[in-house]
Amino acid sequence: PGASSPSHPVHCRWNAFGPWSECDGCTKKQIRRRTIAVYGQFGGNPCSGDAFETRQCTPTRGCPTEDGCDDRFRCFSGQCISRSLVCNGDQDCEEDGADEDQCEEKRTVCDSDKTPPNSDLTGTGFDAITGETKGRVIHTRSFGGQCRKVFSGDRREYYRLSESVLAYTFQVKIQNDFSYEFFNSSWSYMKHTERYEKSNHGHRFSQNKNLQNNQKSQQLMVIENSVEVAQFINNRPDFLTLAEPFWKELANLPVVYDYNTYRRFIEHFGTHFLHSGSLGGHYKVIFKMDTDKMKAEGLSLTDMYKCTTSGWNAFIVKKKKTECSKLDEILRAASGSSGSRIKGDHYIEGGSPGAVAGLSYLELNNPAGNSQRYSFWAGSVTTYPSVIKQKLTPLYELVKEVPCSSVKKHYLRQAIEEYMAENDPCKCRPCQNGGEPAVEGTQCVCYCKPYTFGAACELGTLVQDQPG
Repeated sequence: PGASSPSHPVHCRWNAFGPWSECDGCTKKQIRRRTIAVYGQFGGNPCSGDAFETRQCTPTRGCPTEDGCDDRFRCFSGQCISRSLVCNGDQDCEEDGADEDQCEEKRTVCDSDKTPPNSDLTGTGFDAITGETKGRVIHTRSFGGQCRKVFSGDRREYYRLSESVLAYTFQVKIQNDFSYEFFNSSWSYMKHTERYEKSNHGHRFSQNKNLQNNQKSQQLMVIENSVEVAQFINNRPDFLTLAEPFWKELANLPVVYDYNTYRRFIEHFGTHFLHSGSLGGHYKVIFKMDTDKMKAEGLSLTDMYKCTTSGWNAFIVKKKKTECSKLDEILRAASGSSGSRIKGDHYIEGGSPGAVAGLSYLELNNPAGNSQRYSFWAGSVTTYPSVIKQKLTPLYELVKEVPCSSVKKHYLRQAIEEYMAENDPCKCRPCQNGGEPAVEGTQCVCYCKPYTFGAACELGTLVQDQPG
């Protein structure tokens, strides 16, 4: 089949705002929300503006008084903690420290309060649709009156562990070999990352913006590596202390199902929290290469593998064969550069801002310099780690310790399912030539099969029975 007819741009359009929610007696605010009527597609404009509006209001009903704490201690916020945590030298009432306010004599449970670098990230919410880290849901500086410590051999010091972590191990893992993978289309890469996501709860594809080129058929070279500093497993949900802002918003959720209010809650805290993962850094760079140029140079994916599977000291190309200098040329063309510096699309997690900036380019004739800048970044990850390789648990499992928690747990689960369905590609118009649509923000994009391109995959020629 040859080229198909071009698809006209479709501009994104909002529906009108829905009605205002009931005035919340606790926050004295009400919200309303609008949904997308038509997603932008085929080069059309995205929607601008916010899906939510909030305004002050005068409540007709008061704020439901929180249940008392029975024999437990009540923080000023209303959150309850065990009496054994009062006057123990730790601030167990997260925001107000009420548990340490009226102490005649202070005990000290532990001689150290220093927690591992960035370990607060183990308590954040996570949006499985966008791959974004959200607000804190677990109180990661609640020690439960215990003095558990872990030693970092790398930093030669002890750190105190929160009661939220079941296990925390400092084990630095640096892979010497970069993984080089080649995909003959953005469609094949999307299928590959989808498989990874299903098996691993990995990040969603929507993080890899702008992979599809509408002007020409492209193949992708993806270089990846990761550095692990520490590995953690969080405690079971019933043993976790909730972060105070999360607990407050949970207490304020309505006990009648109002999707808008629950959807706003998901916007703040995500769909999941972390069951386990690693603190470290992840390096990924994607080069988009022109299929026609590769054909003209007679360069196959097999040739490329031969050029790049050569260990990290040869970070990018070691073998000076003819096909490898052809790869050099194609990479130069891919980054629009005639010199030896090439730029791809970078997706970097972890590391200091300065070290991350040094990874914005690679030098074709200076593998040692590439390795040096990479090593500098990898070294900075121990001080500035992010959460990588996360395994997730649905956020509704953390609904507890608020009035009507079983009802709210059920409604939050329902709202998360509704939110997931909002981003279903069935909202998009079909792509041509077997391309696959995906929702990214307020737009639909088409991921095209090999040798096809265009906003709707309408250009190029679909090779029948072409493997992805």
